[in-house]
Amino acid sequence: MKKLLKNPFTISPNFCLKAIAEVNELINYDMIYIYHQLCLGDEVDLKSVGTNLKGDICYTVSFKGFTIGTVILGGHFRSYYESNPMLSAKIITIQKEKFLPVRKLDIEVNLIQLKNVS
Repeated sequence: MKKLLKNPFTISPNFCLKAIAEVNELINYDMIYIYHQLCLGDEVDLKSVGTNLKGDICYTVSFKGFTIGTVILGGHFRSYYESNPMLSAKIITIQKEKFLPVRKLDIEVNLIQLKNVS
């Protein structure tokens, strides 16, 4: 007879859900001051500015005090964001050409750290 384990699956204490979002409406007038400083893995700040018609939360994305663009976070994970007016994220994709501002920027947002509940 097989011996059954009580709880074979456990969550690591440092497990963190993450979402990947594209920064929309890149703002070129602030981007000219910082585009050469943006690197993969840099931290950016997200500040809530309201919701759209579907109820998804809109955030402005800023780096070192300069506004980069906006990002909309919602869908299935909307409840994780509703109570967080300020978030931090990490840059994971940058698309730019030499001597031109950034054309595409993707960020990775930490959603929530799960806790073991018994």
